[in-house]
Amino acid sequence: MKKYTAHYQKKDIVLVSETQNEVGRIVDVRKLFHYEQYIAFNSKKYDIRNVGFLKNDVELFDSNVITYFTDLAKERIIKSGHGVRIYYFKLKSTWQLTEKGELLIEIREEKRRGKESIFHLEVDHSADDLLTLLFLHYSTKEFNSIGGDGD
Repeated sequence: MKKYTAHYQKKDIVLVSETQNEVGRIVDVRKLFHYEQYIAFNSKKYDIRNVGFLKNDVELFDSNVITYFTDLAKERIIKSGHGVRIYYFKLKSTWQLTEKGELLIEIREEKRRGKESIFHLEVDHSADDLLTLLFLHYSTKEFNSIGGDGD
């Protein structure tokens, strides 16, 4: 398993390896009449679009091609395109993403008094880091906004 930590840097969430190298970041750009979210990974920008009923699902784009999308109703993330894969998530006290019953990603939140949370991730070597960033985004941003109770 790979071990990562993620922390807030202003409004962004930065994912770093055990050696403190930046893997990628989840970026929030908020200006007067403009709001944009994207994932910066491997010198590429992957746009995040909220879709669905109450905007509680996400599509992740590389230019105009959907790379991943979520399905909150069935608690899954789907990799689209060539080699479709389906991952299932559980958002309890630890956030877990599985494929065919095998644990791929586990995220634990360390809440710190008076400071932003730090997230500790254990990621299977077979899991794509882009998927890790999307799951981190969905777990921290999207589900919190629609009332995830964290039990």
